[in-house]
Amino acid sequence: MPSAIDLDKVPLGKWAEYEETYLGSVTIKERVALVGRGADGATIETTTVMPSGDKTVFANVFVPRSGGGGMEIARSVFQVSDADPMESPPVPPSQQPYPRVDPGKLVGIDTIKVRAGTFRAKHYRDRTAYGEQVDFWIDDSVGPIGLIQLQAEQKQHPAIRAGFTFQLVAAGSDAIQQITKAPLPFDPSLLKKRGLPWTREARVGPQPPAKVVR
Repeated sequence: MPSAIDLDKVPLGKWAEYEETYLGSVTIKERVALVGRGADGATIETTTVMPSGDKTVFANVFVPRSGGGGMEIARSVFQVSDADPMESPPVPPSQQPYPRVDPGKLVGIDTIKVRAGTFRAKHYRDRTAYGEQVDFWIDDSVGPIGLIQLQAEQKQHPAIRAGFTFQLVAAGSDAIQQITKAPLPFDPSLLKKRGLPWTREARVGPQPPAKVVR
């Protein structure tokens, strides 16, 4: 999901909850919350809840990107359901969450109605490496990342016509940190033994729009 807000300007505790319709069938809840700010960076916790009730929380510590231009992850921890939290491996630049919006992709200003309300939002359009059109709407008043809605085509699976939709369903300012225990070192063998997914792809499948707006 793209981001358009300087995290230093977002009040601590701001959160936004989204529902994702995945390939027209799976509805996933995703909550993005600013839960920490300090000398080591700003901490965003992203909680994904599957229809089965399985929950994964990622706590990413963001710092200014080297050379300027947005933020990058300095440290990442994840927790699956009630298991102990664990350090994540380094996140490649191409897979950094909440990339900065490219101003050159602005289409215009739209009035858009979603379940969380009606917004005057900036409409952006981009395309993935597969030629999939990605439209998203941003309102700077909605922390911590400003996203109101995202709609994306998918062209990698010819038998499936449906794409991806993220929509803001709720927002607030009382978020608190969910991952509170010290994390274990990353251990893929332990995850495999427990049958626990930790990447987004392992939880919900391939994400074509992620090529542009992961």
